[in-house]
Amino acid sequence: MVKMPIELILFPVMRPLVQAKAVLFHPHRRASRYVPTIIELDEQKTNQYVVLKRFGSGSKIFDVYDTNHGQMPIGPKNPGDKLFWFLRSRAVKGAYRMYSSSITGTGPNGEDEPVADVRAGLRSNVLLIRAPTIPAAELGWHIINHRVDANDSYRMFTMADGYTYQWTSKGRWLEKVHNVGEKESEVRERIGRVIPNGVNGFTLVIDESKICREMALSSALCSHIDHWNTSIEVGGIYYAKQPGQVRWKRD
Repeated sequence: MVKMPIELILFPVMRPLVQAKAVLFHPHRRASRYVPTIIELDEQKTNQYVVLKRFGSGSKIFDVYDTNHGQMPIGPKNPGDKLFWFLRSRAVKGAYRMYSSSITGTGPNGEDEPVADVRAGLRSNVLLIRAPTIPAAELGWHIINHRVDANDSYRMFTMADGYTYQWTSKGRWLEKVHNVGEKESEVRERIGRVIPNGVNGFTLVIDESKICREMALSSALCSHIDHWNTSIEVGGIYYAKQPGQVRWKRD
């Protein structure tokens, strides 16, 4: 028996709900006009990873490769050289498990165990299960909230250091926010960004001294499948952009 993703079952109910939530954002957007201070990303301190759909898997598997600071923009020649991979749930379209190539076969029966669980949608979250390079305090649930202001719309989450982090819609920046909500006193330190790779995935540029790559990759995937793929800024799984039809001609 083939399982149908829960989003397809809920689609008739969730689509109007997503539209209603987008409408509710509008009054807050009009009432929140301010100019925060922006600290630009220092590209010299960043690493770069490309996240690509695995050939033949549709959107079920995304592989993550190190681009060696952009020298291999679409990853190495050997597809087995992936650092991580995301495997989508059969039952939930927006749910993925993240696995690491450096941690395999550790389950009771020799199976691979996940590094993180990712859930994208109106209730987005990342569960960090294990990541050897980060403090144990960062393990656990990270709820991703939807917020808007007069400048942009965001996906926001908090780390154990107490800071709020947010993915923007415009520019697809990852920002570490100081004095969040304090209007002109708010400082947004850009620590990463995403560059779209068409329908195949995206490239993540990240300063790993500011945030662990596992959280950066997982939260970026959430925005990729439910944030940046819709014109109403929320609910991309249910209200994704439709590709435009452009008639080809030679002038």
